[in-house]
Amino acid sequence: MRALIATFVFGCTVLITPLALAQDIPAEPEVRTAGKEESAAEERAAQFVGVTGPEAESIPGGALLLAAYAVVWVLLFLFLLRMRGLQRQTAEELERLSAEIKASGGR
Repeated sequence: MRALIATFVFGCTVLITPLALAQDIPAEPEVRTAGKEESAAEERAAQFVGVTGPEAESIPGGALLLAAYAVVWVLLFLFLLRMRGLQRQTAEELERLSAEIKASGGR
């Protein structure tokens, strides 16, 4: 069954990916001027629009790196606390079940 699902997923990927890639190719706009032929360089120059924006980053990379590490450490610490609590509950239940078995006489 796993092989059938894997084959189906692989087949869909092989068939759908080229179609998706083919749709992403933008069509070149046709710009025609009345009575005047433009060269390719002039046509590209007329279509270019410059982008203006901030000259520098507003948040330094070092602060972002430290924040990311802090988030990872906090999540790791919370995960370990959760695992410790679950382990403690499991140990308590194991002790309770052992006591019940001993109390029942090992039937």
